[in-house]
Amino acid sequence: MADPWNPFPICISKAFYQQRSTFVKPQGFDQVQIQEPEPTAGKDADADAGQDCHANLVPDPPGLAAWRHRLFHLDETVVMTEDQYKTYWPHVDNIYSHRSTQRYKRKPFVSHYMDCRLKGRPSGTPKSDDPFKKKRKRVARERDLCDVKIRVTEYEPGAATPEAVGHLTEQVINTSSSNHAGLDSLDLGTGGLGPQSQQWPFAPMMNPSPYHGKIFTIQRVNGNGANGKVDGHPGPHRHTLQDSDRIKKSSVERWMREQEKAKKRSHESQTKQDDKKSYHTKATGKALETVKKHSSDNDLKLFGSCFCPFVQRVWISLEHKKIPYQYIEVDPYKKPQSLLELEDLNVGRALMPPDAKSRAHSRLWSDHVNRHVIPVFYRFLQEQDPEKQIEHASELKNQISKLVDAADPVGPFFLGSEISYVDIQVAPWIVRLNRVLKPYRSWPDPEPGSRWGKLVDAIEKNDSVQATLSTEDLYLDSYQRYAENRPNTSQLANAVNSGRGLP
Repeated sequence: MADPWNPFPICISKAFYQQRSTFVKPQGFDQVQIQEPEPTAGKDADADAGQDCHANLVPDPPGLAAWRHRLFHLDETVVMTEDQYKTYWPHVDNIYSHRSTQRYKRKPFVSHYMDCRLKGRPSGTPKSDDPFKKKRKRVARERDLCDVKIRVTEYEPGAATPEAVGHLTEQVINTSSSNHAGLDSLDLGTGGLGPQSQQWPFAPMMNPSPYHGKIFTIQRVNGNGANGKVDGHPGPHRHTLQDSDRIKKSSVERWMREQEKAKKRSHESQTKQDDKKSYHTKATGKALETVKKHSSDNDLKLFGSCFCPFVQRVWISLEHKKIPYQYIEVDPYKKPQSLLELEDLNVGRALMPPDAKSRAHSRLWSDHVNRHVIPVFYRFLQEQDPEKQIEHASELKNQISKLVDAADPVGPFFLGSEISYVDIQVAPWIVRLNRVLKPYRSWPDPEPGSRWGKLVDAIEKNDSVQATLSTEDLYLDSYQRYAENRPNTSQLANAVNSGRGLP
C-alpha cells in the first residue's frame, strides 16, 4: 500500500515513517486500521534512510530517453511494473507536481493526481512585513503556462490484470536470456507502443508473472485550462520536455549534482590538507650529520625528534659533554617514555657550577625559563588576534629581559664564558625566535652589542647547539600548525589554549 503522506516519491526517510501512523488495509479492504508508530531511531535512522533513498536511483537505465519522451507526452496509458516505475519516475518527477491522492476503502488501488509543474501554484508562505527579515532572492515564475493533468494509479500486488489495466508498455524478460530486444531502436513517431512492441531488459523476472507485484498505470486526464481538453480528450503539453527540464531538474539529476559537489568539496578539502605543512620526522642539515655519527648501537640511547625543543635540550647536553650515545628518531607524539635528565648526566663536562649558591641561582632561572619564557612563547605563536599578539610579544620581551638582567654582565653565556645549564634550557627557544617567531610573528632581531644580542649570538654559534640544528625550512614547516593554532596540534598547544601550565 502506498504511504498516505508520500505517495509519489520512490523513497522516504524511515524516521519520517516512524513519526506518523501508517495505514494498513486488512484482507477485503473493507476498513482502515491505524497502526501506532514505532519509536524513532534518531539520527541513525535518518542516515540509513538517506542511503536507502539514494540506493534506489539509477542514473542511466536502458532506454532512458524513450521512457522520458513517453512519460512526458503520455499519448497512451503507460503500464509499468514497480521496478520500472522506481527506475524511471525519478527521471521525470520534475515535469509534474503532486496535487492530491484518492484512496478507496473497497478498491485495491490508490489514485494520485498531478499537474504539470508549469501550471504553477500560489505561494504557501505569506509575505512578511518585517523589514529586518532576510528575503530570498527569487523571481516569481509565470503561472498557468500548461494545464496538463495526469493520474498515476498504484495497484496492490496481484490486483491488476492485463485484461483490466492493459499489457505492460515494455514486457519484463529474464536478463539471463542471451537474446533480447534493445531499446536503441525505439520508434516513437507513431506515439503508440503496443504490448509486444518493446521489452524490459533491465531487471530479471522474479515472479511467474509481473502482475503478481505492484502495477502502475499513468495517463493524462481532463484538465481545467485551455489545453485541458481537446475534442473531449485530455490535451497535450503546451511546451517541450526541455522547458520542463529548464524549470526544475529531476531527482536523479539533483542527486548526481550533489554527488559531484560532495566529491569536489572532498577533493578541495584534501587539497587544502595537503597544502598545510606538517611536522618533520627526519633531521636535516647539521643535525642530520650528527644523527648519522650517532646511529651505531650504544647502551645510552636518545629517543629524539628533530624539531622538538625539549629533546634538543638533552641533545645539546650530550654533545657538550662528548658522551657516546645512540640517537633514535621517533615520532614526537608516539615517542617512548624514556628521556634523559640533563642534570643526571654526571659524566663528561659539567653543566652546573661547583658552588651551591651558583647552582641554586642556575636552578632558579632555569625554572623561570620553564614557567615564564616557554609558555609565553607558545601563547604568542598560537594567538590569532593581532591585538593579543602585541600583548604576548611585550610579555615575552619582559620575561627575556628578566633572564638577561640575572645573567653574568660580561657573558656571553648566562654564567660567563662557558655554556651552562641555563643556556641549554633556553637555547632551543632562542634558536626558534629567528626560525619560527620571526617569519610567523615578525619577532625583531636583538640590538647589536646588547647583552641579549651577545647571548643569542653565543648560543647560535655554539658547536653543540649547531650539531643539533636542522635547516630553517624544517622549523618553518613543523611550526605552521602552531602558528595557525590548528585543533589538537599537541598536548602543549592544548594546555596553552586552556591556560594551563606546560604538560
